[in-house]
Amino acid sequence: MTAYSNIRLHYKIWMSFSDERQIIDDNGWLLLCRIEEKGNLKLAAESMGISYRKAWGDLRKTEQMLRIRLTEKHRGGEHGGTTVLTSEGEKIVKAYRKLLLRFQDAVNDIIIEFKRTLKDKELE
Repeated sequence: MTAYSNIRLHYKIWMSFSDERQIIDDNGWLLLCRIEEKGNLKLAAESMGISYRKAWGDLRKTEQMLRIRLTEKHRGGEHGGTTVLTSEGEKIVKAYRKLLLRFQDAVNDIIIEFKRTLKDKELE
């Protein structure tokens, strides 16, 4: 094992406007994924360890910035209301997932090359 074999690269990705106002980050995307999975904003927030109020506020802020609805609430029912993604919300979840996977693939290639370069320097 070389001195460089345990090196890891950490990074964050987020979407912003050209004026740098953040639109959505990994947590915002994860909230949308959890809403899609749980069908309920309260359960989605709980699964992330955040309050319903924070989740609701973050979601509304993103919707206002994008000027589109990402979720629809359906009140009532035997087990309370539900929250589902709109088609635009589903589109963002799918596109962001694809972006993250492609980005990770590119980062993996870069890390391999980086470690290879360090290892080559070790041998000199």
